[in-house]
Amino acid sequence: MIIIEKNLEQLTQQYGICDRSLVDDFSLKVQLGNHCYRPKIYDKPVVFGLLPNPTDIFHEKETLQQNLVLKPGEQLITCSKHIYKIPLDYFGLLQTKGTLARLFVVASCNDGQIEPGFEGYITFELVNHSPWVIEIPSGSDIAQMYLIKCSSPAENAYKGRYSEVAKQGATIPIFNI
Repeated sequence: MIIIEKNLEQLTQQYGICDRSLVDDFSLKVQLGNHCYRPKIYDKPVVFGLLPNPTDIFHEKETLQQNLVLKPGEQLITCSKHIYKIPLDYFGLLQTKGTLARLFVVASCNDGQIEPGFEGYITFELVNHSPWVIEIPSGSDIAQMYLIKCSSPAENAYKGRYSEVAKQGATIPIFNI
């Protein structure tokens, strides 16, 4: 069951999920934060989960001064402007805002699930599939999160490899070696 309207507003207030201004009719707004990581050109194979060290394939954290500029075909890792706290009996799903999607920009290529008990900034991938340079002002509504009621509360809060670093902002890959 997807939580909407008054129920979404009440749930957000009851559990302190996010700032009240982010509650929309059917979802929670996810606004562009002011940091990102851009990938480096890397001429060796990247072996999923093993090689290379993620700091070898991403530039240092970049602070956005005003607009995020995405060239055609460019991709980066960024995060939400706000912290979210998901209750143990709810699950969040991230989706690109329609207007941005209609410009062929995708927020969250594949990692769009927010597990029960997650607390922190939501990291997501932005990819410009368009033939145009796209500028997105920092703080823009770029995605939305739907809250879905779980069949039962999770026994444990999210404690994945990103649980602590998500409290600080966008996260580049962390490989289990």
